[in-house]
Amino acid sequence: TYTIYSYHTDDFYENPGSVMQKTGPKGLPVVQMTPDNKNVFLTGTQYDKDPQANAPRPFIDRVNIKSGEKERIFQSPEDIYSIIAASLDDEAHHIVVTRQAKEVIPDAWLVNTQSGDKTKLTSNKDYNKAISHARRDRFKVKRADGFEFWVEVILPENWDGQPLPGLIWHYPSEYDDQEDYDESKRRYNKNIFHRINHGWPERAPEILIKRGYAVIDADWPISSDDGGPNDGFVWSIQQNSTVVIDSVVAKGYADRDRMAIGGHSYGAFGTANAMIHTSFFKAGIAGDGAYNRTLTPFGFQREPRDLWRGLSRYLEMSPIFWADQLNGALLMYHGAADQNTGTWPTNSWRMFQALNALGKPASMYMYPYAAHHTGAKEINLDRWARWVNWLDHYLKGEGGEITESELGKL
Repeated sequence: TYTIYSYHTDDFYENPGSVMQKTGPKGLPVVQMTPDNKNVFLTGTQYDKDPQANAPRPFIDRVNIKSGEKERIFQSPEDIYSIIAASLDDEAHHIVVTRQAKEVIPDAWLVNTQSGDKTKLTSNKDYNKAISHARRDRFKVKRADGFEFWVEVILPENWDGQPLPGLIWHYPSEYDDQEDYDESKRRYNKNIFHRINHGWPERAPEILIKRGYAVIDADWPISSDDGGPNDGFVWSIQQNSTVVIDSVVAKGYADRDRMAIGGHSYGAFGTANAMIHTSFFKAGIAGDGAYNRTLTPFGFQREPRDLWRGLSRYLEMSPIFWADQLNGALLMYHGAADQNTGTWPTNSWRMFQALNALGKPASMYMYPYAAHHTGAKEINLDRWARWVNWLDHYLKGEGGEITESELGKL
């Protein structure tokens, strides 16, 4: 038995990942061994102490089963992110990797691990240069409590320097403290090629730069100096919103008076809370969210308390109990067949009914047969169109519907 350990130094640490496998004689995966049965191959990734300066570097080690002695036979270069896709022989002398960088679209390459020779196998094309060539600025911001976190602003390549209407796209995440957050960022990869995830629009909001929006991809830390992270949930929502908006406005990227916020699942939950507990946002987009935490009485996300031990926290964090205080116009969508036990579609039905009865500007649409995430082309196109119309109306003051030809340009 060979035991896998992580390797740490002051400058980097290595996550060993897994032992390389191949298809065995019975069609099942087996450990890949050298022909003499003395070595196995370990794949993993080296993460630098400063990921802003040095990107992750996947590697392959040949490991002697008896002694544990390792020899590195391949490692991704510093300026290209090479993902190991396959080994073509038992000695791993020939492997296939996918190489990419910030301005290099992913392509498959054949690599000789002995000589280092590389042969390009594919020639992919970049069909959405508006995204891969977008202007991006990644920087840190500091909340009133001193907590620092990362924000990335994405702008059209031809941005003229005038503040744009802004959309913050987020997903709240709980952290015990600053060190916990910083450690979670060790896997940031500056060598990733930026492209649209056409399958899930909720993971590709940057496409809205093509409609003249500044898209703000902000970390959304939830923390508290006293108790668990969720004891500071509302405070964190307020402070995150404040420092992100102040920062992007100070840099001239976005117009403070034309801000929206959005998110999917827990991001939808965060969106509703942000629109309730701040007055910054003219519009919001919330998909497949949970708005009543009493419907998840035995915990949610990293909340360890059940409803009966943490009643006050459950009520404070449930948007439906504060719906009368919501500011701005909320666009809600939900998969009618959402299988996620924490986000039953009834959440959106009841939240919309509450907002509607209270006279709040809100809209909701349900997608038949759709789950928590969906890749159906028709649904995705419909979502893009509705998002654009909603934001154009409430942030730009423009009416009318997006045309079919305009939708095709996205």
